[in-house]
Amino acid sequence: MAGLGLRPAKGYRVVLLGSVAVGKTALATQFACGSFPEQCEPSVEELFSKVIEVNAAPALLEIVDTVGAEHLVTLKDLYIKNSDGFVVLYSVCSEASFEAVRPLRERMGRLRGPKAVPLVLVGTKADLDAQRQVLTAQGRALAREWRCPFLEVTAKSKLMVDQVFTQVVREMEALAPPEEVAPAVPTNAQETWPSERFIG
Repeated sequence: MAGLGLRPAKGYRVVLLGSVAVGKTALATQFACGSFPEQCEPSVEELFSKVIEVNAAPALLEIVDTVGAEHLVTLKDLYIKNSDGFVVLYSVCSEASFEAVRPLRERMGRLRGPKAVPLVLVGTKADLDAQRQVLTAQGRALAREWRCPFLEVTAKSKLMVDQVFTQVVREMEALAPPEEVAPAVPTNAQETWPSERFIG
């Protein structure tokens, strides 16, 4: 991480989406603050930020933790339209939360139209094997269908937490439209000007 301050970090807004109680706040808090909240009060939104290094370049992430409640659809839609990347979460202990990500992904496609959707699919609470309702293979198959990275994480021990955000930056960079490059000035530019100008 040494030397990140020497270059301006490229900024990205990343939105966490998923049902209530899948662990959005726990994931964001562990990543940005290095701590695991034992209790999370449902909130309309929480903002976190952190600079990380991806592909030897600094990236400033603004992470938006959205509430899972469906009565705030309009706010969630605004985030889907105007953000750079997404982490779509379900709990491996909740089949209902897994089923809920598919309509969420369909809505993202409708709202963003032909624009690419950089996202990472994440199964949370991977340490709770005794309560597991969603197999790793199911998450992997859905990610293959969506053509996106897939990770199972444990926010409590920080297992694979940093990798989620590294992956989403890589997806955003891979799917970003190419930056416009200013046309190069010919090396013989001086010689291309006429020696005399006529103003009439």
